[in-house]
Amino acid sequence: MRGGTGGWRRGFFRALAAASLAAGLLGCAVKAPAPPPPPPPKPTEVRDVLTLPQDVAAYFTPATLDAPFLSPQAQERFAAHLRERHFAPWHRTHPAHSRADALWGLAELQRDRYYGENLRPLGPGFRAEMEALVRADSYPNTLRPAIATANTSLRVLPTVRPGFLKPSLPGEGYPFDHWQNSGLLAGTPLLVTQTSADGAWVLVEGRVAAGWVPVADIAFVDEAFISQWEALPLAAVTREGAGITARFGEDGGEPVYLFAGRIGTLLPLSEADREGVTVLVPARDASGRAVILAARLSADEAAPMPLAPTPRNFARLADQLMGQPYGWGGFLGNRDCSALLLDLYAPFGIFLPRNSSQQSQQGQWLPWTGLDPKAKEAELLERGAPLLTLLHKPGHIMLYLGQRDGRAVILHDLWGLRTLDGKGAAGRFVVGRVAITTLNPGAELPEVSRSGLLLPLLDGMTLVAPEQGKRTD
Repeated sequence: MRGGTGGWRRGFFRALAAASLAAGLLGCAVKAPAPPPPPPPKPTEVRDVLTLPQDVAAYFTPATLDAPFLSPQAQERFAAHLRERHFAPWHRTHPAHSRADALWGLAELQRDRYYGENLRPLGPGFRAEMEALVRADSYPNTLRPAIATANTSLRVLPTVRPGFLKPSLPGEGYPFDHWQNSGLLAGTPLLVTQTSADGAWVLVEGRVAAGWVPVADIAFVDEAFISQWEALPLAAVTREGAGITARFGEDGGEPVYLFAGRIGTLLPLSEADREGVTVLVPARDASGRAVILAARLSADEAAPMPLAPTPRNFARLADQLMGQPYGWGGFLGNRDCSALLLDLYAPFGIFLPRNSSQQSQQGQWLPWTGLDPKAKEAELLERGAPLLTLLHKPGHIMLYLGQRDGRAVILHDLWGLRTLDGKGAAGRFVVGRVAITTLNPGAELPEVSRSGLLLPLLDGMTLVAPEQGKRTD
């Protein structure tokens, strides 16, 4: 019995001790401090894009939506200048660019600082290949008028391979292909100045830029083609992505898709009525020569150029491009900051050159040297004319839309904002598309504020039509 009773007692006290230990451990767990909450997710959008209407018409009153922002006389003058620049390549007897300017990509290759699509240095093999194709000593080896028969790219070198600067640097690597010079719209008159050694590429000059294009994307024109093309007024495509189709041959047949009409595309106007327009379009035949076809576009897809210069018409075009991806130099068929404004202005008959620095000189330049950010915005609000005022900083161009709640609002195609993290490392907050913002997008983000906001970097504004004055109603 003692033995049995003692074992029972020992078991009882062991169980009691275990229970006490468990309760103590449980009590410790309950009393332990709760883990800190997870950090809030990092913003993926700047506040302006979320809070400002991404609609150009929202920045105009009903009374001003249909009020012209250009006088008939000013628009006629602008349109005549645009037409002259558009057809100028067909009337050159020599290249507009020197050998050094036209073939500058070869000199850049000597610096051995570019990387290919595999993010490895392009190296001497690539340089030797380009030098053999370009045949610099023979420039210009071709002088023939031509026309773009496809939407394509003007390349710095005769290759589709990219040329990235050091990809680890902020603002370099993808999508900044430095061999991408500009986009080229179908129907653009061209002068061919050089043919590559293999015959696959041609160097061309267009209305706003020069570069290498695949020979399959252009067709050579003769005097009869030029005379017929230039004899007509121009129409502007007003629907981004409008399919351009035409029938080959006199016997008709099914329409054949030729290319996508894009805002900024200009084509000769053959007929116009309330239902739409008939335009001339180019196609390449088997011999590489251009043939003229006719395409019918609805009133929603194209209209006689220049369009009535009203905010409503401008909004109709611009809103189609809102949110489109940023495309450095026309990379992947997208637009960058200067291409956006160039294409939006063309339907209204206003010529702009290709890059942001040149665009800032198309009108009355008002420098902001010595002005603080507050004074810059005040001058813009005082003197800026909505839709006719460009804002510039080195490497970027913007369009003034007007004001909202007393702050200036702009339309631009923006890749990213410079950032500095808490340790001083530089980076980019990517916006990457067409957007409407204030002059300080991303001001709410500490990493953007640390690096420096947009407004302090603006160096001036350009009044595109200074004689128009500012709208006062």
